[in-house]
Amino acid sequence: MVQKLALKNFSFFIRHIKLRLPFRFGAFTMDEVPLLHLAIEAETANGRRARGFAADNLVPRWFDKNPEKTVKENIFDLLAAAQMAGDIYSRAGKAPLSVWRIWRDAYGECHRRGALRGFNKLVSSFGSSLFERALTDAAGKLAGLDLVSMLRQDTLGLQPSEVHPELSGAELQTWVKQKPPSTLMIRHTVGLLDPLLSSDLPPDGGPDDGLPRTLEETVVRYGLRYFKLKVTGSADADIERLSRIAAILDRLVPGKYVATLDGNEQYKSIEDFTRFLDGLRKTPSLTRLVGSLAFIEQPLDRAIALDPNLTPTLSGVSRFRPVIIDESDDDLEAFRTAVQLGYRGVSTKNCKGIMKSFLNRTLVEKLNTGRPENQTLFMSAEDLSNVPVVPLQQDLATVRALGIPHLERNGHHYVRGLAHCSSKEREAAVRLHGDLYRGDEREAFVKIEQGQIRVDSLNVPGYGVAFDPDLPSMIPLEEWMAARQ
Repeated sequence: MVQKLALKNFSFFIRHIKLRLPFRFGAFTMDEVPLLHLAIEAETANGRRARGFAADNLVPRWFDKNPEKTVKENIFDLLAAAQMAGDIYSRAGKAPLSVWRIWRDAYGECHRRGALRGFNKLVSSFGSSLFERALTDAAGKLAGLDLVSMLRQDTLGLQPSEVHPELSGAELQTWVKQKPPSTLMIRHTVGLLDPLLSSDLPPDGGPDDGLPRTLEETVVRYGLRYFKLKVTGSADADIERLSRIAAILDRLVPGKYVATLDGNEQYKSIEDFTRFLDGLRKTPSLTRLVGSLAFIEQPLDRAIALDPNLTPTLSGVSRFRPVIIDESDDDLEAFRTAVQLGYRGVSTKNCKGIMKSFLNRTLVEKLNTGRPENQTLFMSAEDLSNVPVVPLQQDLATVRALGIPHLERNGHHYVRGLAHCSSKEREAAVRLHGDLYRGDEREAFVKIEQGQIRVDSLNVPGYGVAFDPDLPSMIPLEEWMAARQ
């Protein structure tokens, strides 16, 4: 049954996170990041109220990689997009409507107004995504249902055919009725600055906090078997580093392992990218790693990634290993366009919008009908920087609902567990989500065993979190911004 609600009010809060290890993606190195929380209050037609929450890191240089913008400008653009979305969603949700209907009325307006302010589509989608998540959280609490049950019982009122006319309820039901996984395999990201061995550590040895610092230590500590490897766009440097990584994995991981490559848009031409792949295949030390590759994520700059002229070459590459889009997945048509060009998949990230993920998952079902087995489409789960509690658990709830068996997940590696949370949040996280965390109110960490995490405790009313975030322990956004103007 569709849950209708109105958006009564909203507010934003900030936590500042200092990373225990620097992380480099693309050309940018990050050592600290603000964590934004959104809190809303929603009301049904008969006056029942519930709070909903969403949260995400304000990651610079991913949503907008314009080199002329500073890190501060990137962060303030994301905040402006969130505040703009608040105004748009408040208007769209003035009267009780389904979450889908509010989103349909607001999403396009977020993109239209964002474009007028010079935001690209990913920045505009970020603002919308926060309200999609918070409204979904409130709807689940009002209905007493978790995300999987909300999708099965049409609580959100999804109408995929309004966006993609070829879709019907049948394709939606095909995946929402699948049994959600109890465990998810962690695909550990090896960043471009990550020490691989103890000999790669800085002179001071790095953080002395008892947590893994090198790839070698991380594989041993967590029993990892899935890996996501970043590349730079420089073929020779990439092959040299991948050879070092391969030597570690060949030595430490018995049996089969799975790897993916993430280009982060670093290859500026399809010719450079294919030369890199030729180098991979011709390097003897990479034989096992190449055989373990599941797919390659967004190797090409978004400026050229969806160029129709790439189709012949891209189709050939995807016959070697599937290539998927990530940063290019910036509007509702992007995935379907990518498939026509020869791409085989698309990532889900909550920060890009959960309604689009549900639509893309439904498209996978439809478009796979009649496709040869060696050309089937798929969704992957990619989001490096998610940290506990709200961002991590809501993203895991999405992946669980979509039925994706493994996911990029190691924001926990770059922060010290739940150190950025309040003691109240740590206590509640360990008590109410004991399958996902270990520790107590003083110190808590994500629990990774044999390379996987357990996610059954996300089956709670709302969107994957069994308690409210401790907002009084955070800084109201207005105060935080005033101090940084």
